[in-house]
Amino acid sequence: MPRPVLSAVIVNYGSWPDVVRLVDSLAGSPEVGSGACEVVVVDNASPGPVPPEMLAPRAGVRLVARRENGGFSAGVNAGWVASRGRWLLVLNPDVVPEVGLIGRVVDRIGRSEAREGGPPGVVGFGLRNPDGSRQPSVGVFPGLVRTAWEQLIPRDRRKYQPGWRLRPGPVDWVTGACMLLNGRMMAEVGGMDEDFFLYYEEVALCRSAGRRGWSVEYDPGVWVVHLRPLQNRPISPKMRVITRHSKLLYFRKHLPAWQFAALGAAVRAEARLRGAWCRLRGRRAEGRSWRAVDRVARLLGSGADLRGRAILALAEGADDPAGDDEGPGPGGPIPATRDAPRRSHGRPHGLRPIQPRKDGSA
Repeated sequence: MPRPVLSAVIVNYGSWPDVVRLVDSLAGSPEVGSGACEVVVVDNASPGPVPPEMLAPRAGVRLVARRENGGFSAGVNAGWVASRGRWLLVLNPDVVPEVGLIGRVVDRIGRSEAREGGPPGVVGFGLRNPDGSRQPSVGVFPGLVRTAWEQLIPRDRRKYQPGWRLRPGPVDWVTGACMLLNGRMMAEVGGMDEDFFLYYEEVALCRSAGRRGWSVEYDPGVWVVHLRPLQNRPISPKMRVITRHSKLLYFRKHLPAWQFAALGAAVRAEARLRGAWCRLRGRRAEGRSWRAVDRVARLLGSGADLRGRAILALAEGADDPAGDDEGPGPGGPIPATRDAPRRSHGRPHGLRPIQPRKDGSA
């Protein structure tokens, strides 16, 4: 059987209705029928049963069931390991593709591979809201000044470039909701960084790709509707811990040590002030989450190996009412994580030791 040009990878955790709808849409495309594209669904150990529709054999569709939820990066890497395509189209379950999406992506790949200078490493496609308006999906690399400025603007505008500044072509980074990845680039960088459980992993990937000479591009001519972007949803106590961890981890890995130290101090000050306010207002769940954020910043600042599923365990501890005492903070002991990479078909997979500022300056 000829090797597919494209593998569409969908990472799922508890979103089976969205996944079934999206797979039905993609599987009906001519490119899947001809073998030019395959669909790989990676389930990150979702609670509850797998829908019968996903267990029934279907040409061009494959299900990869993971034994644990290692986060978005781990899911993408599992799909990469299982896939056969030269390119990966990473899709969130809650996207609705435009008519003919797969054909347009395959055509885009053909033009990219034929152009002078070679193809890009990463391409971010357009995102739209259900009403058809443009949804932010492109950003510039974060630094300390920009991060401070972001605290002064609405949350739905903090991470991304405003639409009026965007043009097709080279950009710093693109969101992972609808992202095309060159398989050769993935092999060079070793896949997505699984130290990030959720959030900032695509920023780190684009930075690593750029440092190795791969271009990152934005192409709004291909698009999907994104139904539930994180920036438009209320932040749960659990997600607050995870997103703060991801930002701190990005600074620790990719920016100078003084910027990471300054951000850590700011995050700890914010966590203590907000935590005190929550205690005065009787908001115990929020207070626990801010205590967990303070602990995350303290642990990362001390050089602790806090990554992957370890941050998930600590974040889930913020939802535990037993953390209402004045002990060291929610989360309990930090679980051990595995450092030894695994390989499948020549592609690395698994957690790697934290390496501060591996693509940034010392």
